[in-house]
Amino acid sequence: MKSRYIIFILFAASCVEPYEFRITNQAPALVVEAFISDKSYNETLAYPSDGRYFSVKLSKTSDVINVRPEKVQGAYVTLMNDLNETWIYTESLSFAGEYLLLDPDFKAEENRQYKLSVMTGDGETYESSWERITTTDVPAMGDIGFTETQINNGKGAVPTRGVIPNVSVPENNTGGPIYYRWQFAPTWIWVAPMHYGPYRTCWASSPYYIINYATQLDDEGGYKKDLIFLKTDLNERILEEFSLLVIQHSLSEDNYYFWKEMQDRNQGKGIFDNPPYNLNTNFTSLNEEKKVYGFFGVVGEQAKRWYFNTKDLSYSIPNTLFDECSTPCGPGCPPPNCFNCLRYEAEFVTNIQPTWWGR
Repeated sequence: MKSRYIIFILFAASCVEPYEFRITNQAPALVVEAFISDKSYNETLAYPSDGRYFSVKLSKTSDVINVRPEKVQGAYVTLMNDLNETWIYTESLSFAGEYLLLDPDFKAEENRQYKLSVMTGDGETYESSWERITTTDVPAMGDIGFTETQINNGKGAVPTRGVIPNVSVPENNTGGPIYYRWQFAPTWIWVAPMHYGPYRTCWASSPYYIINYATQLDDEGGYKKDLIFLKTDLNERILEEFSLLVIQHSLSEDNYYFWKEMQDRNQGKGIFDNPPYNLNTNFTSLNEEKKVYGFFGVVGEQAKRWYFNTKDLSYSIPNTLFDECSTPCGPGCPPPNCFNCLRYEAEFVTNIQPTWWGR
């Protein structure tokens, strides 16, 4: 009887399925990504760039793992300052959940405070706290350079070669810390390997190619800050010429720690791939204390454009695209971008050279 009892206990234990604990959000919560800076759309053209309007991105959290947040459409988004001046954002026709402040001359002024208000289609209203530019004497942004490096892919695997762009952080003579954040806007040339004519060379860009950002709490300056890793092996974007607009923001302390904690949590994922639960926010709900996440920042902004060519490397990167396009691969091959650069898969592709290219 004793042995039968032991066998029964072991059998019962083996039939128990493990219970998966999951923390769920009681109800979807609004996530807000927004900032304004002391550089207007017209001023950002001189970076040089295509220009940047201020935007607000709205989404809702989900308690389902690996599901992208739902974009919030049909909202009413306004910005106001402490003089009761108001600006209304326009909903984007190109990107769901994005709202644009389409005033080419608007920029944040150093002595003013600003507040963002969001009213969703279901009547819920959310407001940020009053924010202002906190550091007004940030030194001029330093030069952009790079170092060669490689990533070890494990025992027996071939390392991945690449470069790390860096920015020279000037000496900090402000008498206090400067809270930096750097974002990146890449553009590159794509040449259709099997075509000669007006659709051979295109300029491509994508906001999703480099989703990481860099942060730094600086007390003294006088050093180079590594920004991101850009691989050179098996990367068609750098075969002709690659350009990276490096955008530098100087933040308030609270805004900095929001982005720093978000960065530590996501570790290379998208900015809001993981909802910012439990992070500091400067938004509040005006209706029944609905949950809201995100941060509205008013920042100082500078930017520099960095150009990179494989000729800058100490080693060569072979361009094998023509051979790849020439290799038989069955129906549907070679792909259309082998013959027409406008068929290259990226969010923005044009065969008209940007006016700022090469500046």
